[in-house]
Amino acid sequence: MSAPPAILTGWLGGLRVPGKPDELEAKELLSRYGIAVPAARRLEPADPPEPAPPSASGLWVLKVCSAEILHKTEAGGVRVNLDRAAVPAAAAALRRRFAGVDLLLEEQVRHAGPELILGALTDPALGPAVMVGAGGVLTELYRDVSFRLAPCPAAECRRMLGELTISPILQGYRGILMDPEALAEALARIGRLAVDLGPAFRQLDLNPVVYAEAGWVALDARIVLDPGRISDSGTLARRGRGRPRRALGGP
Repeated sequence: MSAPPAILTGWLGGLRVPGKPDELEAKELLSRYGIAVPAARRLEPADPPEPAPPSASGLWVLKVCSAEILHKTEAGGVRVNLDRAAVPAAAAALRRRFAGVDLLLEEQVRHAGPELILGALTDPALGPAVMVGAGGVLTELYRDVSFRLAPCPAAECRRMLGELTISPILQGYRGILMDPEALAEALARIGRLAVDLGPAFRQLDLNPVVYAEAGWVALDARIVLDPGRISDSGTLARRGRGRPRRALGGP
């Protein structure tokens, strides 16, 4: 898959803070690349408190939405398991704690099975690479991850999944039904996104990614860019000639 330049240019030009996408903006770009995200809306500081609309799961998640707050849970900026009537009070509490910051109201996704992390990064010597591993709040503890250079075809992404310690769960362990092929395709799309962003790209984290009724869904997302590689008009700098790249994380 190759995204037309207009997709990236329009997205970059529409960022509220140039070169610094917040979570909702990151998820808007992911959805353009065919990666599922929960239904969500932005709540600005001036928006009046009101009950949330009905959701498919019956519950909502409320988060602070700012590119400057990278670890929302640790900062106390996330509220989960909210019914419609509980949203206004939760929003008021977050606005007292994070004055002047937008909030993200997001449908809470019902899911089963493990939480995964998918992502990409730019290695200074080798260029963009993709990664997948055991996710959630214990990502750094497990360190169960696999890496490849990007772009990475879905077949190679499938081999990455097989390298994980948690791989048996993705193959139907104890009756847990998932779709590893769709997960590999999502990982390939992440690699394509990283390559399309060129030298402006620094890091992308989707954590957690879970398997729900409709397939794999990224519940949280963060994109880090180099603002110096983005023009005032929202266009990307060209990627210069680099040194030959060797395999990263492969056999």
